[in-house]
Amino acid sequence: MNNLNLAFFGFLSGYIYCFLTVTLQAAFTHLGYPVSFISTMVFALLPYSFKFLWSGFADSVDKSSIKFLISIFIILISFSFFLLILFSDLYSIVFIIMLINLAFLGACFDILTDANLIKNFTDEERSSLLSYYIFGWRISSIFAGGAVLFIFNKTFQGSLSHLFVFSSLIFLIFFIVFTVNKLSDFWKFSRENLFYFLMFLPPISLFFIVKTSLYNLKDSFSVLSDISKLFFYSTFYKLFDLTLSSFVIIFFIKKFELTLEFFGVVNTVLPLLAVVFCGYAWGRMSSKFPANYIMLFSLLLKSLTLLFFIYVSFYNEINKVYLLVLFSLNIVSSSFVTYSFSNYLMQAVNSARSSFKFSILTSLSMLLILVSVPVGSYLVDNYNWISFFTFIFALQVLSYISVFKIK
Repeated sequence: MNNLNLAFFGFLSGYIYCFLTVTLQAAFTHLGYPVSFISTMVFALLPYSFKFLWSGFADSVDKSSIKFLISIFIILISFSFFLLILFSDLYSIVFIIMLINLAFLGACFDILTDANLIKNFTDEERSSLLSYYIFGWRISSIFAGGAVLFIFNKTFQGSLSHLFVFSSLIFLIFFIVFTVNKLSDFWKFSRENLFYFLMFLPPISLFFIVKTSLYNLKDSFSVLSDISKLFFYSTFYKLFDLTLSSFVIIFFIKKFELTLEFFGVVNTVLPLLAVVFCGYAWGRMSSKFPANYIMLFSLLLKSLTLLFFIYVSFYNEINKVYLLVLFSLNIVSSSFVTYSFSNYLMQAVNSARSSFKFSILTSLSMLLILVSVPVGSYLVDNYNWISFFTFIFALQVLSYISVFKIK
């Protein structure tokens, strides 16, 4: 049952992030918005970049209560998706604020699911269970970037309001599944933690951030000192992949004028097979090879993927077989990068204030994409896709260096 729950947690965690970075990107691209506007969606991820400021709240939650608090955030996210319908003007400042608040709730959900893995399982258990969590995360990225886009175009006829309702229902269904057999315990916990139910309101969320950040400030510097040796790795190992992922959908749809129907079907079936293979391969490799060997293998696989991206970017039309191979290769290589990154950091911070430390380290690369994504957008708008992929290659050099710096 733990395996299934972790896969579900990974799915929901991934869906929020992928909705912001994949689903909305593809929808806006399909609706004709320019690359410069679409790339500004990265700023909706600000809460993910700064989640370390309030991540300490998870350390104070009893390990037996974490799942109840996770359920509270599931229903909050469901309600927040529904609220987006009321402010569906994309250029409205209220819509942007509500979207950022949704990302904030998603970041809190991430913090709690990470804390659940760290607090409730041993090192030996966590290494294998992490694969279920990331498997769920990857499935959600396939779902958000594939089936949801197909439904958005075919069933919803390009309606963003219908898309928000659909996403809200997904979280509502999972909330019911997680709480149906524990309703009495959940209501008891909820009555003691009513404040959390107000966090669908941006001012309350801001108050929570300030309050928790100030509370953590007194011992933040000692925590930073403890993990300083991991700063370079956690900042640069995954930065190139996060930046690339912010443009992959724009590249395929704008460069090759793919329809959402084709993109939705292909980005569901092929990556699903790739993720199943990757989960099996990770399990086998992690039991036989050291962590740094797997990291280097992941980077080499991603380098091959980047070379393939550069190759296809020379053409305006290309055989769809090449695109199918590139789809799968990109998913497999990104999965290996994510597996190796998360597994190494979870083992490295398994001590006091572990949730806080893990959130700091996983936020560092998210901070830098606030710079790398605008740079990538500038290169695409003013030069071409080849210059963009060359930029990604330059970022990946830093990723290789980060692995070699690990003691």
